[in-house]
Amino acid sequence: MIRQPRRLLSAGIAIALGVTFMTATLLFASSLNASIRELAAGQVRDAAVVISPGDHEDAKPIEQQTVDAVAATPGVEQARAAYGSWAQLFRMGAKAQVGVNNLPELTDKTTLVEGRLPQTDGEVAVNIHLRDSYGIELGEEITTQSYADQSQTQSKVVGFIDASSDAVSSPGSDYLFATDSGAVAITGIPGYSSIMVSGDDPEALKTAISEAAAIKDGGFAVRTGSEQAQYQIDQMAGASRSITGFLLIFAGIALFVSVIVIANTFSILVAQRARQLAMMRCVGATKGQVFSTVIGEALMLGAIGSAAGLAAGVGLTWVFLHFGQGLFTTEVTFSAGASAFIAPFVVGVLITFVSSLGAARRATSVAPLAALHPELAAAETKQLGLVRGILGALLAVAGVALLVAGWRMAGTLDDEAHRTATILTAMAGAALAWLGVIVLGRGLIPALARVIGSPLSRTSVPGELAVSNSRRNPARAAATANALLVGVTLIGTLTVGAACSQATVDRELGNHYPQDAIVAPAGEVSDGVLHQIRDTQDVTGAERVTATQAQAESGGMSKEVEIVGVSHAAAQITRAPQRYEGVRDSELFTSDTDFIDGQQVMVSQGDRSVELTARVSPAYPDALVVTPATMFQLAPDASTHVWVRYADKADAQRVTSQLGQIDALKNAPISSNAVERAVYQRLIDVVLLVATALLAIAVLIAVVGVGNTLSLSVLERTQELGMLRATGMTRGQVRKMVALESMTLASVATVIGLGLSVVFGIVGARALLQSPDISMVVDLPWLRLALIAVVALLSGWLASLAPASRAVKVSPAAALAAE
Repeated sequence: MIRQPRRLLSAGIAIALGVTFMTATLLFASSLNASIRELAAGQVRDAAVVISPGDHEDAKPIEQQTVDAVAATPGVEQARAAYGSWAQLFRMGAKAQVGVNNLPELTDKTTLVEGRLPQTDGEVAVNIHLRDSYGIELGEEITTQSYADQSQTQSKVVGFIDASSDAVSSPGSDYLFATDSGAVAITGIPGYSSIMVSGDDPEALKTAISEAAAIKDGGFAVRTGSEQAQYQIDQMAGASRSITGFLLIFAGIALFVSVIVIANTFSILVAQRARQLAMMRCVGATKGQVFSTVIGEALMLGAIGSAAGLAAGVGLTWVFLHFGQGLFTTEVTFSAGASAFIAPFVVGVLITFVSSLGAARRATSVAPLAALHPELAAAETKQLGLVRGILGALLAVAGVALLVAGWRMAGTLDDEAHRTATILTAMAGAALAWLGVIVLGRGLIPALARVIGSPLSRTSVPGELAVSNSRRNPARAAATANALLVGVTLIGTLTVGAACSQATVDRELGNHYPQDAIVAPAGEVSDGVLHQIRDTQDVTGAERVTATQAQAESGGMSKEVEIVGVSHAAAQITRAPQRYEGVRDSELFTSDTDFIDGQQVMVSQGDRSVELTARVSPAYPDALVVTPATMFQLAPDASTHVWVRYADKADAQRVTSQLGQIDALKNAPISSNAVERAVYQRLIDVVLLVATALLAIAVLIAVVGVGNTLSLSVLERTQELGMLRATGMTRGQVRKMVALESMTLASVATVIGLGLSVVFGIVGARALLQSPDISMVVDLPWLRLALIAVVALLSGWLASLAPASRAVKVSPAAALAAE
C-alpha cells in the first residue's frame, strides 16, 4: 500500500465519502437532539409542576376555575395559565397559519422590542418573525380567521416581541399574542393548554395537586417540571428519529456503493499481483500469511479512509449548522456524542474488511508456479455461472411477482395496516428485482454493452477496441456498471415517482378544489372590482357566484347545508367544469351521500323554499350546486363570491398577493387553491431535490469507482497499450478508446437503471397514493430522465479522464517490458 498508494486512492475516497455521509448524519442527529432538550427545558423553565390536558380522547380543556383551584392548593406559590392554539392570518391576499398565545412572561430571552403588550381584546402583539415575514407595522389592523368556526377577527398590532423558546414552542415560526379572552376570540377555542406551577417541593406539589377535586375529575396530566421536560423531549424525538433514519438510509446506499468499489478494487489488485503473491509463496509464505497481507492492507486503508471521512463529516456538519439556521424553526447548535465518531469509524473499517475478504481468499489460491509466468496475470474473466444465473433469475422473478402484488393491492382498501403492507410489498419487490439484475450483471451487462456499443465498433478502431474491452472481463464490467447503476436507478425512481405523484395530486386537487382562488368580500362585488380582478396580471378569468347556508330536508332527513349558485361562465373558469355544468333550475348537484339520487329535496332559508331533484355523484362537489336562478329564488340576498382562474404557469402566491392589494379586497379573505397546489408541488420538489442531493454522494462514489476500475485496467494493460502504440495508434486514439470504454459501461448502467426506475417509480407512487377513490396518473418526466441520462454519461466521461491521461503516457517500448 505504501509503495503503490495510487492503486488504492480511489477506494480510499469511496470509504471517506461514505463515512463522511454517516458522520454528518449522526452529528446532525446529535445536535438536533441536544437542541430539543434545550427547547423542552426552556418551555418548562423553573416550573415545579406542569398541568396539561390528558392524552386520552376525552381530554377536557383547562378552565379558569381549574386554574383557581390549583392556585389555592397549599404549597403553590404561583399558578400561571398558558394558552396556545392556531388561526389563519389573511394579509395582502396571502394566507398563513399563526400560533395564537396569551401574553408571555418577559424574560432576558423573551423581550418586548417595540410598542407595548396588548391590554384589551382587539389588540395583539406579534413576534418579530411574523413582522419580518409580512412587513407588519405598529398600529396596523390585521385579519385572522378561526379554524373552529371560521369567524373572522380584526385586531390592532400594538407591539413586537422577540419570543424565545421559553415563550413559544417554535421560535422560528409565526405567532401573535393577545389577552386571554382576546386569544379565545381569535381562535374560537376556549380553555388553557397548560398551567405552570411554582413551588419548593415538586414531588409534594404534584401529589397535592393530583388529589385536588378539580384535577382528579378533569382527568388532567400532572407532571413535575423535569417529567414534563422529558415528556416533551419524547414527543419531539420522534421527528428527530425519522429525520435521522431517512438520512441513514441514504448513508447506507452510499456505503453499499462503496462496498462495490472496494471489492472491485481489491479483486483487480490481487489479479495484478498474482506473480508477486506466487513469489511470496515460493520463498515460504503460507496461505494464512498471504491472506493476512491482503486483509492488513484493507484494514489500514479502511482506517485511513474512515479517519478522513470523520474529519470531513465534522466540517460539513459545522458548516451546515452555521450557515443553514434559516432552515430550522428553532436554533440548532453543534453538539457531538461519542457514538457519532465511533460508529462511522467502525463501520468504515468493517465494510473495507468485509469487502476485501473475497479478494483475500482468492489470493490464497495463487499457486507458486505462477511466479514463473513471464507476463502480467489477467484480471478475473469469469462468465455468468449456472448457480449465479439461477439465483439472479429467481430473485428477479420474485421481485416482479411482489411488484405486481403491490400494484394490485394498492387501491383495494384504505386502512393504515393495508397501506403499510402494500408499501412494504412494493419495496420488497423493487429490492429483489434490483438484486436480481445485479446478480445477473455478469451476463446482462456485457451483452448490452455489445448491443449499445455496436455502432461505436463500426465507426473507428478505438471504438471497436473500447467495446471489446468493456466486454472481455464480465466480472469487472459488471462491478463497474453496477456502482453507477445504483445511483441512476434510485434517482430515476424518485424522479418518476415524484412526477406521477404530482400529476395525481394536481388532478385530485383540481377535481375537488377546481377554483384557483375564491374571493369572499363582506359586501357586494361591483363591476369595477370584478374588472380589477380580471385585469390583474396572470388572471385569465373571474366570475361571480352566490353562496349561502340553508336547511335541506329529504326522506325524513334534515340537515344544514352550504348551497352555491353557479353560472355556466363560472363553471368554465374552473379546472373541473364538469363538476358544475348541466344542472337545471329544478335540480341540485352534490356528492353528499345523505341524499339519494333522484329523490326530491326541500331546501329552505327563512320563509323561502324550493323543491329540487337531487343528482348525487362522487363527481360533484360536497356543497349543493344550483343554478343562479334557483339561488335567487331561494336567497336573493345570498353572499357574493368571486371565482378566479390563474394562468397555468403563474406564480400563484404572487397573483394571490396582487389580488389582496386591490383596495376593495384588502381585508377580504382570499382562499387560493392554486397556492395549495403550489405548496404540494414545492414540497414534492424539495423532497426530490434533497433526496437527489443525498444520492449524489452515491453517484460520486460510483464515478470514483468507474475511474478506479479504468485506472487499474490501464495499469494491467500496460504491455497491450504499448503494443497498440507500437503498431501506430496515436495518443488521441488511446485517449478516445479509454473514454469510449467508460461511456459504454455508463450507457449500459443508464439503460438498465432508467428502465428499472420507470417500473419502480410508477409502482411506488401507486403504493404511496393508494386509495379506492384515486386512480393514479402515469406522467413520465421525459426531460428529467433525459437529464439523468446525460449526467450519467457525462459522469462516465469524467471518470475516464485520469485513466486516459495515464494510458497515453505508455510508450511503445512498454510492449517489450515484463513486470
